[in-house]
Amino acid sequence: MTTLINRNTVSSLGAVCLCLFASMAWADDVDDVLAFIDRYAALEGDLEKQASLIRDDRVMIAGSARQTNQKENMTVQMAQRDANHALFGGAAKWILRTESPEVRVYGDTAVASYVRLTNIFPPGVAPINNAPLWVTLVLVKERGNWGIAHTHISPIGN
Repeated sequence: MTTLINRNTVSSLGAVCLCLFASMAWADDVDDVLAFIDRYAALEGDLEKQASLIRDDRVMIAGSARQTNQKENMTVQMAQRDANHALFGGAAKWILRTESPEVRVYGDTAVASYVRLTNIFPPGVAPINNAPLWVTLVLVKERGNWGIAHTHISPIGN
């Protein structure tokens, strides 16, 4: 009888420990995803560094456009940035903020949704305060690093 109780006790303790460690790992992943989102936003003015956080197979939906070729998408974004620098006489300062982030982690995949607030300060002209946007990111964790596999950006309705 003692052996049976000990086995049951050990099995129960093992299950409790497994649940505790799994929830701690999940909490760490949520914190990692939130830090990733902050890093991604902070790099908005540096497209080359920001691109390092984006997977080659990313799909991006913004407005009415759906882009599936990340390399071409980044080429267009960089050309637009260079044209804006020429127009305004230098690089703009970008400040992006994330509000009300929600993160769900499913193993090596995470879905993050938040409100993005953007302020742009081009040299020599009035600041640009963009309308708030809904952003949803799907992230994939490979070799311990999160990368953006899908981005969906939509305007927030009135």
